Amino acid sequence: MRPSSFLVLAVLLILGMLVGQAAVSGVPYRGQEADQVLAKGQVTRPGMGHGPVKVPSKPGSCPRIQMQCAMMNPPNACMRDSQCTGNKKCCMGSCGRVCMKPRWNKN
Repeated sequence: MRPSSFLVLAVLLILGMLVGQAAVSGVPYRGQEADQVLAKGQVTRPGMGHGPVKVPSKPGSCPRIQMQCAMMNPPNACMRDSQCTGNKKCCMGSCGRVCMKPRWNKN
């Protein structure tokens, strides 16, 4: 294969990838259309409305962490308080978010 043919092939492949990516990036995920009409027999459930569901946070505050993780994107064991058992809160730990016992502010 001549070098000029290889260059044309590479350019066509890159353009094809860009067109495919542009076509996919504008498509909303299934079930996320804002103007979606309900089908016959379909019912709405709490939390499927047109706004974010507010989840109450647990009382107390997260303890201060003195150490920082060396990882760029450490794994998280939780993302919100409701994922933690008992009175534990989802807090930023030394390496990612973890469930911790809250500290109580003493006035």
